[in-house]
Amino acid sequence: KMSKNPLVCLNHALAESGYSLEIEKNYKFKKVLIVYNLFTEDINNKILNNKNNIKLNENSELHMIDYTINKSKFINNVYENIVLEKNSKFKNLYIQSNKNNGFFHKFLKSKLFYGSDYSNLIFSSGAKFNKLDIECDLVEEKSKCNILSALYLNENEHQEIKTRINHLSPNCKSYQRVKNVLNSMSKGIFQGKIFVKDVAQKTDAYQLSKALLLKDSAEFNSKPELEIYADDVKCSHGSTSGSIDEDSLHYLMTRGLSRENSTKLLIKGFLNDVVEYIKSPTIKQFVEDKLEEQINGY
Repeated sequence: KMSKNPLVCLNHALAESGYSLEIEKNYKFKKVLIVYNLFTEDINNKILNNKNNIKLNENSELHMIDYTINKSKFINNVYENIVLEKNSKFKNLYIQSNKNNGFFHKFLKSKLFYGSDYSNLIFSSGAKFNKLDIECDLVEEKSKCNILSALYLNENEHQEIKTRINHLSPNCKSYQRVKNVLNSMSKGIFQGKIFVKDVAQKTDAYQLSKALLLKDSAEFNSKPELEIYADDVKCSHGSTSGSIDEDSLHYLMTRGLSRENSTKLLIKGFLNDVVEYIKSPTIKQFVEDKLEEQINGY
């Protein structure tokens, strides 16, 4: 089937590198797998197309960190195909080490079979342009999909998350929570669609996007969508955006904090409820440290 996405078509035509990862049946990783994406200065002004395949066989489990280290300006176009077989569990976390001038696009296609559980945590802000296009098919019953994001954008950075969650079988769950903090001249976009097929009764789908705008020059665009053909479902979506609460700022400043430190504390509180979904104390601390660096401008 030909994709209507021109960047996906470009990837299919020109991809020359990437990786394939398959976890055997009943195997559960005891430690987190870290995939390092290191881009050096000698690839300035180039276009890289990568194609990755990840498959978890029945009753397997993997936690993975996708860690990007970039020191140059170029375009990276990635297509990633993920398959979760019966009762498998996959948690994937995206984060980057530093602010950079890279242009990133990733199309993520996942298929979830009976009882599988997929979580996608996105903390990758700091690139000049970053777009994640996520499509998830809940193919069989009792499968779950979670998409969580906490981003801090600054100085002309553009971050876009587009999701399409396809509920194709009964008794499946999806949960989306996207939070953006936007500073001067930055732009955040969230376009999220929940599709529920007529046979997908007992669907439980939730979607929420929230944005905190620190300057008038920041922009956040949100487009939540529901397309439902079943009648016994629980689906909800919402979107809010606004500025820092002056009453909260005043309260913190009366306790001895400067306006700048009070603002940073409120930003951390806004983003950290997504970080709370991370169970491992060491990974949670690592993500909190990276968010702190983003807020302080690396």
